[in-house]
Amino acid sequence: MIVIDRYNPRDDKEELKELFEDFAENKLYFKTSWQDFEKVLNERVLDLTLRNGMIVAKEDGKLVGWGTYSQFKDYLGIERVLIHQIMTKKIDAYKKGIEEQIIREIEKYIKNTLEIDKAYYIGVEPDNNLQSVFLKLGIEKSKYVWYEKDL
Repeated sequence: MIVIDRYNPRDDKEELKELFEDFAENKLYFKTSWQDFEKVLNERVLDLTLRNGMIVAKEDGKLVGWGTYSQFKDYLGIERVLIHQIMTKKIDAYKKGIEEQIIREIEKYIKNTLEIDKAYYIGVEPDNNLQSVFLKLGIEKSKYVWYEKDL
């Protein structure tokens, strides 16, 4: 059974590192390193709003998924929220609904806590699993480079 919870830096960091390394090797669209990721992660942990928006999925107590968002104002002054690619191990990503559950929890947090009614998502067309999750959740391709959904 998958349990969705908030990221706990004391309990989850080592498992997150293991998850990140598998994810970076098998599913990541952008090039980065654990050191770069950890630096940003440590900064986010200090901001309670960002920390509470880091969502984990656990199966039998083991971390199997992680997701978060970024909030920013674009150059027109429009407040935007981008939900990032959900981290899962390649072996765990298939037919468990991990990405879907994490995205739903992040969307709920954005709508209820940040009080923002639209989220944006980054994904690539060839990722069939991600496209299936987006379809199931009603996330549509925008006329721009991202996907979007009214919350």
